[in-house]
Amino acid sequence: MSCEPSDGHVHRMRVRYAECDPMGYLHHARYFEFLEEARTEALRVAGISYRELEASGVFFVVVKLVCRYHRPIRYDDVVTIRTNIVRFTRTRIDHAYELAVDGRRTTEAESTLACVGRDGRPMVMPDRIWCIRQESRPRRGIAAGS
Repeated sequence: MSCEPSDGHVHRMRVRYAECDPMGYLHHARYFEFLEEARTEALRVAGISYRELEASGVFFVVVKLVCRYHRPIRYDDVVTIRTNIVRFTRTRIDHAYELAVDGRRTTEAESTLACVGRDGRPMVMPDRIWCIRQESRPRRGIAAGS
């Protein structure tokens, strides 16, 4: 179980016709949906299920989302989305993303998620989530050979 593999979590998606603008490019608003799916899958691999969190009254809301487009993504392209957790505290998770088609970077993005309760107010992340993160951290120090 790993929240932060050295190369990040990789998720692939094919661009559907309905996700494109009239010129055949992935519509700019759809990029955020791609990021959400990749982020959700990265957290699932790390042992964090959104469905279970929400059922227990814990929510992660997007408080920051930045996207930098380098080249367009087109209809039927297979997009590789690499997601890394770059910061994980008791109240937030920061992700970095890189999107590529055929090995060529198309987009870079970053997001910050805040942990909130059912009432929408900030809350400290429950221990069960924090423990998953702590267990998945790379070991550092003399015993780990670094």
